[in-house]
Amino acid sequence: LAARNIPYVRHSRIVAHQHTGDAAVVLLDTLGELLDFYAAADAAFVGGSLVPIGGHNLLEPAALGRAVATGPHVFNAAQTADVLIECGGARVVRDAESLAACIGAWLQDAPERARVAGLGRAAVEANRGALERLMALIEPLLAGAAP
Repeated sequence: LAARNIPYVRHSRIVAHQHTGDAAVVLLDTLGELLDFYAAADAAFVGGSLVPIGGHNLLEPAALGRAVATGPHVFNAAQTADVLIECGGARVVRDAESLAACIGAWLQDAPERARVAGLGRAAVEANRGALERLMALIEPLLAGAAP
């Protein structure tokens, strides 16, 4: 960001009252506040995924109806990532340059951003209640195994 002259600030500096001025980007480096930021955002990049860390939770921004970008390293939640990517509710970016291009395109094209966000939200809604469906399948097997 600095190399591209994009003004940014780390959230921890805002919390510590160590930042004055404008910032086009807020980098979240504090715990427990993502949902508030996702709710206020137009789109979200889910971190830990451009490097082999495994990625973070893609469900949260998708459930809030946000267009989601993620890197290719999503092994911490591979099934969730697969569902969102396959339905078009999340886009995979390969590096910082493709991330900037993806988010930039969404910010310039509100209908496309809304379309991607809608696909992601629909996928989350379609998969709600998975635990109840799984238990309905397992309970008869457990009942048959009881002494």
